[in-house]
Amino acid sequence: MNYIEFEGRKIAVRPAVEDYEIDENGEYQRQIPFFREAFGKTGKNPVEKDRYILFWAKDCAWSNRIAIVYSMLGLEDSIKEEIVDWTKLDLPVGWECVNAENHINKESNARFIGELYYRSAPEFIGRPAVPVLYDYKEQKIANNDFQNLSYYLEEDFRAFHKVGAPDLFPSEKQTEIREMGNWLYEHINNAIYKMFFGKNKMAYQRGYDSFLFGMEKLEKSLSEQRFLLGDHISDSDIRLFSTLVRLDEDYGKGLGISEKLTDYPNLFDCCREIYQLKDVRKKIFFEKMYRGKITEEILDEIEKMWSSPVSRFEKSKESDSIYLVKKS
Repeated sequence: MNYIEFEGRKIAVRPAVEDYEIDENGEYQRQIPFFREAFGKTGKNPVEKDRYILFWAKDCAWSNRIAIVYSMLGLEDSIKEEIVDWTKLDLPVGWECVNAENHINKESNARFIGELYYRSAPEFIGRPAVPVLYDYKEQKIANNDFQNLSYYLEEDFRAFHKVGAPDLFPSEKQTEIREMGNWLYEHINNAIYKMFFGKNKMAYQRGYDSFLFGMEKLEKSLSEQRFLLGDHISDSDIRLFSTLVRLDEDYGKGLGISEKLTDYPNLFDCCREIYQLKDVRKKIFFEKMYRGKITEEILDEIEKMWSSPVSRFEKSKESDSIYLVKKS
């Protein structure tokens, strides 16, 4: 049975990664998102205000990335949000709406992310993961495609972006951004998890080698330009940042990676410049990224390091502005 019942709720069970995401070579193969329907003209999901709610978690890099984009675009007035956390119940259900009143999200009347998965697709077998963009008019998951969801918010929801929002997915660079997104997934974002879940030394080493190659290549690239694709911040930079902001205090400690982000001055400065943007910073919670017991002193030290003044405008070729703003 792929679900359990609790308090009258049917909840999709969250299995261990080891149960079905490890191949015959002991390598981690991340599950493919189940809900991948597009929005607007290219998909069945309508683009509307007051229809969707974004479920995400502070300690999940994949959903944190989407939350950062959501914040930068000013979509709070059009799309609701619910921040979830790991359940403290002795149940195999994963994410719970712990910040909602009585732990029940009012738009969906759900307590667990697994409820949304079971409700939307009773046949689903896998990890009920975040991010989730949930359609509360239809009471079903619209999309959980962590690789493409930010593109939909950036492109299809343009009508609801705040005035002065950055164009993170400009039309003339969309192919380049998608290609960079795929490259980052292989060499940065998912390479970390290839190490973490690898079941033998060879599987770990392949993830590590890919990650190290990616870091060295990006460090060289950022020695010559302000951001990954030029003068302006793009979706690609948010993908990079959401992983690397966790490197030293979380991933590195858990995986025994000797290399630190601070060993790569251009990468570190680029990430700090991104962190210091108001709409990014308010979605970053270092206390949720720290592996081990964190004190106020440690937290203050981390935030002070990330907040120390930095600017890479001298690497800009044509514009000092960090944002490319789409003209109306």
